[in-house]
Amino acid sequence: MTLKDFEGGWGWDAQVRQYVRKKYRDDLAGLAALDPRPLARLLGGELLDALPYAGARWVLRLVPFRPLELYWLFVVDEEFGHDLRVYYARKSLAVPTEDAYVFAWDYLAVLARYGRGAYPLAEAGPDPEWLPFTDFAPAGAGPVKDAALGVRDELLRLVEAPLVEVAVARLDRGEARALPDGWEVSWRLLGDLAFRLSWRQGQAEFAFDRHGARKYAPEILLSFAWLYINALLRECRQVEPSLPSLSRYL
Repeated sequence: MTLKDFEGGWGWDAQVRQYVRKKYRDDLAGLAALDPRPLARLLGGELLDALPYAGARWVLRLVPFRPLELYWLFVVDEEFGHDLRVYYARKSLAVPTEDAYVFAWDYLAVLARYGRGAYPLAEAGPDPEWLPFTDFAPAGAGPVKDAALGVRDELLRLVEAPLVEVAVARLDRGEARALPDGWEVSWRLLGDLAFRLSWRQGQAEFAFDRHGARKYAPEILLSFAWLYINALLRECRQVEPSLPSLSRYL
């Protein structure tokens, strides 16, 4: 299924297709010359053995967390050129349409950078050292971080470590632990990028592994942060329905 199958997803799907056909068209053509195996590892996904039809070069499966699954199909046709298409497992319908779209946008932006050679296909993983976002963010990035957090701050201050640990276990992705003055969760976002959300003394802190912080643009880092915070809060409300609702999905 595609974004069209999500509630109100036709417009979001059209935007992704426009990015593929116009904004990133030349960049994505470069994927044809790349070995997809290291590419899959760097994105934290897996290549599927079965290809749906002639012209399909590879299918990349990505599972950010339960129940979301994305499948990227790269096609090269002698007559029509290359194309990149995104599909979702049907169980992904449990994720809000906007979040499903933003995941597609983030992964597409990363794939395009590999296609144009901005990122090398060099084996790498997250660095063990964490860098707070405030230590490396460019000037003016503060409002972007505020947008990634926004009203979510109201719910974060209400959840405690035991609830967070259960929510993370339900996502089947990430590690959570209690702190003397709060809690923290870390997620591996890509094969070589990790994110840590800490809540201490009523304040949220974003940190990324040193390798990922230096490689990826701040807007990509914070977009992924926004998505994973949304997922965490949705699971917290599933476990504890008495938490206040901030929106239809949070």
